[in-house]
Amino acid sequence: MARLTMFPILVILLLASCALPTLAHLDDSPAVVECKKHFSIKYAFDVYNYIFKGKKIGDGSCRALVALGRPCHNVFVNSTFTNEHTGNRTAIQARADRVFNHCIIVNSVPPLSSLS
Repeated sequence: MARLTMFPILVILLLASCALPTLAHLDDSPAVVECKKHFSIKYAFDVYNYIFKGKKIGDGSCRALVALGRPCHNVFVNSTFTNEHTGNRTAIQARADRVFNHCIIVNSVPPLSSLS
């Protein structure tokens, strides 16, 4: 059961992290190891759900994704494809790019309370 719970998180971390069954299956390349240090499981799960399940992503997860940076985001996504072949790579990559771009926009807009 723990494997199923960890799956979305690992995928996002490999998304970056996008569809691995467990952390044990993640590529332990230096890039993946370094990127994992800077991204929590909760945020990885949120990004995974956006990319693979079409769910919304919260502002906190967006801030964390942008802080992580596109290089790590791409490392996770590519690792997911390497370790688990999930769906149409072109469509998934497009959703991965879309979530990152969406998060950049979310982070550039000040909260409504600070606009007055």
